[in-house]
Amino acid sequence: MKEIFLSFRPEYFKPLLYGIKKYEYRKRFCDEETKAYLYLSGNSRQVIGVIELGRPIRLDLTRENYAKYPETLKRVDEYISNRVINAVPIKSLALFDNPIRLDEIRKEIPDFMPPQMYLVLDNYPKLKALLEMQSLKEKLFVHKHDEIYYENLAMSVSELEKTDEFKKLHVLHESNKDFDYIKY
Repeated sequence: MKEIFLSFRPEYFKPLLYGIKKYEYRKRFCDEETKAYLYLSGNSRQVIGVIELGRPIRLDLTRENYAKYPETLKRVDEYISNRVINAVPIKSLALFDNPIRLDEIRKEIPDFMPPQMYLVLDNYPKLKALLEMQSLKEKLFVHKHDEIYYENLAMSVSELEKTDEFKKLHVLHESNKDFDYIKY
């Protein structure tokens, strides 16, 4: 399994944290199952945990599979038109006991610059060793992905945030002090 350092914008993090975002969308991505150390960019600037990702689904090559699901097909076509063709299944998320801030990484690796997309950790042995030393909490969720989640495929974060499921989970998470250490 390939291990990567994956940059993620904080404004897109809550649906992932809540377990309702089942796919990550990228123009380019590794063509295999992947373990990704999740770095929140922006004002957050911290590595918060590990997500396990499945092999990407090429939306442009599987478009005909969604014909029975008109709403899904409409969303898939929009992603394809924007050249975002990889739907990467999100299998699980586990948070670090203590996130690693960018300034902490730079104490060990002074020239380190987080990537805009991702970097393969085999090419960065010092960073990989630092990340592997971190202890993880239990997985927050596990999605099997033995079938396509049609109701979730090609759904944007703004669409996910409008769902009743998101609204209920948001209230629960906002009152849960277990997540106060994550800055997003």
